Parts: sequence; C-alpha cells; structure tokens
Amino acid sequence: MGLYSLGDLIVNIENKHEYISRQCAQYEYGGNAPADVTIRVTDEDICRERLVSEGVQHSLGYLESVCAYRKLAVELPCYDALLLHASVIDCGGRGIGFLAKSGVGKTTHTRLWQQVYQDQVRIINGDKPIIRFFDGIPFAYGTPWAGKEGLQCKDRVRLTDLCFIERGQENEVYQADPLEYLSALMIQTLHPSQPEQADRALMLIDQLMTHCRFWVIRCNISQEAAQVAYHAIIGEDENEA
Repeated sequence: MGLYSLGDLIVNIENKHEYISRQCAQYEYGGNAPADVTIRVTDEDICRERLVSEGVQHSLGYLESVCAYRKLAVELPCYDALLLHASVIDCGGRGIGFLAKSGVGKTTHTRLWQQVYQDQVRIINGDKPIIRFFDGIPFAYGTPWAGKEGLQCKDRVRLTDLCFIERGQENEVYQADPLEYLSALMIQTLHPSQPEQADRALMLIDQLMTHCRFWVIRCNISQEAAQVAYHAIIGEDENEA
C-alpha cells in the first residue's frame, strides 16, 4: 500500500504485490493530505487481465499494476484529467505529444528528437502520461507507467502540440484540422463506461482540440525526420519571436 502524487492528485493504491511499490517509488507522496482517489485491484481483476494478455506470462505484480492504472484512468475525468497513449516531450517549455498506431514508432521519433536536440528536450513520459486541465489548459504529467523503455520524469509541461506519426519514405510535416484527427485521438484515450465520466472525458477531448495544434508527421527513422518536424513545429514560433 502507498500514497503517490500522480497528475497532482494524491492516489492511494492498495496493492498486494511489491511491483507497484517499486515502480511508483519516485512518485511517493509524503504529505498529510487525504487521498483524492483510492485504487483497489481484486484477484478477479488480475485473472481477467491475464486472460487478455495474449498468452504472455506476466507476473502477478505486473498484472496488478496494469489493472491499477486502468482503474485510475477511469476516475481521472472526475478530476479534469485523461490518460493519453502518447509520448510527450518538453522542448523549451512546449509540450509536444507524439501519437501513432502500435509499432509505427512514436518512441523512435521521441528518441530522435532527444539525439538531435539533446538538452533542449526532456521526456515527460514515453507511453501513458496523465493530461490534466486547469481552466481548460492541458498539462502533461509524467507517470511511472512509461512503456518498456521507462522514459519518464516526475514533472509536467503545458501541452501545446499533438503530432500524429505516419510512416513515409520522405520526411514531411503539415498542420492538420483537429476534426480530421478526432477519431485517431479518441483511439488513444481510455473511455469510461459510466455515463458521467464518459461525458466528462468527451468534454476534455474537445478542450484538447481547442488548445493544441494538430500536426501530421510522415517520416522515416532518420535524424532528418526530427529536424524537419522541429523546424515546422518549433521553428515557426522562433521565427515569430
């Protein structure tokens, strides 16, 4: 059992296995405030998760962790927050999210930005950040659920740009109409089944479309891909400064 600060929420996870305690150690909360959310994972939850693991043999602790984060994600809309399946970087105070279908290469593209721009780029979360809204403005938070690479930090950045990565032989970037990529965005969020939370989640997605610029990045896996994307997304603002 432990208290953790996740998305500026105090989360009590009543875990049975040590996996979550180790995974979330960096996010431990040491204050005296009560928990905003309490997460309990049952043995039945773990059994169901094992059945959908496609034959992969995961530890009970890992399965408990997956269930715990899913349960937290269902509660997030009540606190003006969402789980987003994306890799988010902080580039000079600008939060840039990379979204893609599985296997297309959002983590690879994230690493390319880090290789080329080094200290200018900080990875907030490589897989499942929490997006929380304050007065309608989205902020991306690091979480310990960060994919197999574990790319994350305990910090936040204002989310300003969402980039949909597609494979291409040449590197090209263009700004997209958010409505054209609404379905692609919806796929990368978890939708609660309870009507109130589901309605709240849809409202938050609408705020993402209002407050973030949408981009399409068609690219290969060369460093030039990061350079082309950077100059389209960041260079435009540098030129205006």
